[in-house]
Amino acid sequence: MEQIKNYFKSWGPTRIFRLVLAGILGIAYYYNRESFYLFGAIILGLQVVFNISCPGGSCETPIRKDDKSIIKTEKYEPTK
Repeated sequence: MEQIKNYFKSWGPTRIFRLVLAGILGIAYYYNRESFYLFGAIILGLQVVFNISCPGGSCETPIRKDDKSIIKTEKYEPTK
């Protein structure tokens, strides 16, 4: 039971959002019988169960205060 609790503790807000959206699309498929809804529900459901979204986790955007800026910008002042 502890292992199941730890599994769900690691879920982030985007993963929960995908689960809710998959459920909504599943309900929409049940009432409308449109293949589009079923396809979306299956894709999102698989993403939730296996925790896959973008290759290499490139969709994750963890913002920490100790991260340094990668891009340095300077103010542009044109000369005439």
